[in-house]
Amino acid sequence: MKLLPYTTSFVKDAAKAVNRITQAEFTAVADNTLTELLGIETLFVTMYVLRREGDEDVLHLRCAHRQEVALCTHCGSLSTTVHQEEARCVRHLDVWGKKTFLHFLSRRFKCDRCGKVFSEELPFADSHRRQSAAFEMHVFRSCLAGTCKAVAVREGLSQSTVKEIFNRLAALKKSVGADGTTRVLGIDEISLKKRHKQFVLVISDISRKCILAVLPDREKETLENWIESLSGPKRKAIRFVSIDMWRPYYHAVREKLPRAKVVVDRFHVMKQLNTRLTQLRTKYQKQCNPETQKIIKGSRWIVVRNRSELSNKQADQLNRILELCPELRTLYLLKEEFRTIFEKIKCKDKAARFIDAWCLRAERTGDKYLAKFLTTFRNWRSQILNYFIERITNGFVEGTNNSLRAIIRMAFGYRNFDNFKLRALAGFNDFHTNPR
Repeated sequence: MKLLPYTTSFVKDAAKAVNRITQAEFTAVADNTLTELLGIETLFVTMYVLRREGDEDVLHLRCAHRQEVALCTHCGSLSTTVHQEEARCVRHLDVWGKKTFLHFLSRRFKCDRCGKVFSEELPFADSHRRQSAAFEMHVFRSCLAGTCKAVAVREGLSQSTVKEIFNRLAALKKSVGADGTTRVLGIDEISLKKRHKQFVLVISDISRKCILAVLPDREKETLENWIESLSGPKRKAIRFVSIDMWRPYYHAVREKLPRAKVVVDRFHVMKQLNTRLTQLRTKYQKQCNPETQKIIKGSRWIVVRNRSELSNKQADQLNRILELCPELRTLYLLKEEFRTIFEKIKCKDKAARFIDAWCLRAERTGDKYLAKFLTTFRNWRSQILNYFIERITNGFVEGTNNSLRAIIRMAFGYRNFDNFKLRALAGFNDFHTNPR
């Protein structure tokens, strides 16, 4: 068996670039252009070399320090005595679209006051790191928009290096809601793996629009433990909790946050009603003649969508369907009336009167599908009506979950919950503090 020749990747390891390039290869710079492109206040470019390494052009910049003093890490005094110098190289942001390395002297000073030896702290690169802080942040944010493997290939790094950079910076990202108080809490779950019923619980601050926590399951005990971990003042500050119609959430909130009002998200209520409408439409489609079936087939979204959002063509098709199906027309008009109550009325007591009257009319239709919805509504009546106090919805939470689903699809699923949690918190906190 013939083996393919091994191709060395020249741009992966910045440390090896120190000994790979001789002084004679560098060319002195003629102006400050490269220094300005570099964008590091404490360095200026003295020489450069553009080399063909592997399949790429790589730019090496030899830099000098602007300051000849350093602050002692022991006593805080300024020191001018250089004790030791060693050549160092780090990977930096691309210049002119070329992978760029910075060559400079890593200095150790001897303090003039306390006499101790210390390493100079550099603002652009952490000690012993092979990448500059700016380049590591670039890698981190690239990982938020793609996979670690894709970033590693694009940047000419090993996948383990990219993953280490991402995990380290992600761990430094504290939750933006950790230091503040939450007034409106949002609770919803998301499936981590399709067809495995593996749910994770996403807890958000709806008023401040940030993720507070990602929990490994949607069990009542898990949510209770998280609430108990909050300080007393933080628990008292929570006035509303928005949930879907999942009983464990409700019982956990009632037991651990007795002062907070539970609000059932209005869009989950409408989803329930639209589900019953779809069931009735499906029943009609199966029972009617072939000609009517052609008209009704594929009309699910036309029937459940808000009438004001339909195009003229869709509105015409809807009218034809409702003319052919009187029972479906009755349920559709009730659905639109129910939605209008939530859209127009802003007083809880007034909304209660309108909805109770609506329930009586719906009950008189005798429709079995509508009867199922009425049972669900009456079980959650008080929590649904709490929406009209401040018109709180889980809209932000649902938008967050859609973004999290995109992250899961991009990674082709997550086998490790901790990796997903780190990715979710880091991504949303980075966007919240650094909006693009």
